[in-house]
Amino acid sequence: MAMAAPKSAAGNRKLFVRTAVPTGERVAGFVIVCLLAGIAAVILVKGRHYDPNRFVLRPEALASTAASVEGKAGTVRSQADGRPVQTPAAARLSGAANLEFEYASQTSAAPTGAAREPLDLKVDGVRPMQPTEFYSPENLYEKINGRAPAYLGFNFQELRCRSFLVEGSAGGYVDVFEYRFDTPVNAFGMFALERDPQGAPLDFATDGYAGDMGFFFRQGTHYVQIIASDQEARTLVLARAIAADRAKTLPADDTGLAARRRLPTQGLDPDSVAFVAENALGLAALKNVFQAQYDFGGAKLNFFLMVAAPEEAAAAWQKYQEFVSNLGGQLTLLPDVNGARLLQAETFGAWNVLYQLGGEMGGVFEASDGLKARQFVEQQLQRGNP
Repeated sequence: MAMAAPKSAAGNRKLFVRTAVPTGERVAGFVIVCLLAGIAAVILVKGRHYDPNRFVLRPEALASTAASVEGKAGTVRSQADGRPVQTPAAARLSGAANLEFEYASQTSAAPTGAAREPLDLKVDGVRPMQPTEFYSPENLYEKINGRAPAYLGFNFQELRCRSFLVEGSAGGYVDVFEYRFDTPVNAFGMFALERDPQGAPLDFATDGYAGDMGFFFRQGTHYVQIIASDQEARTLVLARAIAADRAKTLPADDTGLAARRRLPTQGLDPDSVAFVAENALGLAALKNVFQAQYDFGGAKLNFFLMVAAPEEAAAAWQKYQEFVSNLGGQLTLLPDVNGARLLQAETFGAWNVLYQLGGEMGGVFEASDGLKARQFVEQQLQRGNP
């Protein structure tokens, strides 16, 4: 009996073993390998030679972006006559050859007006190390990185800064930073936020202190930082002289700081004075508030004060009561003291004792001892302070 041919596992087909590759396939494979080698060689050669024309900027391609966008807010700042403002980039594209402008465009947004004035000192023993730098709200982060949002929160306008070499020293220098804000109140707010409670008071600036490596103060709309490179006696002496020079040169302006001056003085920790622009105590109606900590009968009490138009203070008084009610807190109206309305509220285990008198609203907040909070506020009202 004859034996059957072996079968594949896939079916009844006979097993097929290819023993030769056709010439056409060999030629095609060889051609493909040669093409791949050629492509690799071209990439290698091109990659080693930089062609600037490949990445050159075509100014004409940006022409459409300079026009106003119809139906939406313009994306390019315009002058009064409708022509776009020439930005640093536009100046370079148009071939403007102004070295000072070019330097400013590399280090900061180009400021205008008086802010363009270089930061010069009337102090012997120091000399500038480089041109004055300027920074705007748009690029402040380039200079101070993570701290910028806090400054912007107080309506920062511009930073002017410069470093000065201490002559006769082994490389000592002093950095001068002048942060300009829209109002003296906001300048104070930023100064107070960064204040070092261990700093020593300055005799040439009411809002100022000396730290281990520098001097910090608020003068008008400016918050100034004078930072020494080291603690060498000569460097620190000149840093102090620079600080005194800036305090004398910058305009004095305390507009909007009336509430701060009306804070109670007895028991006040002067280093705790702070400014809250919005949402004090979590209430939108409480804004432009000054607050500080007091030592009263062995207890630490937080006190705040807002000075506004009488109708605004009255509205805030009403809003606060609604706020406590919505939180489910306990609120008690207390007898008037010296013409001021008074209330006591307990929310989340803490006590607030507030008053409203004309255009003033203030009081103790987040106190652990409700009785001491009430005694402190009543005592201040009886004295006519605040």
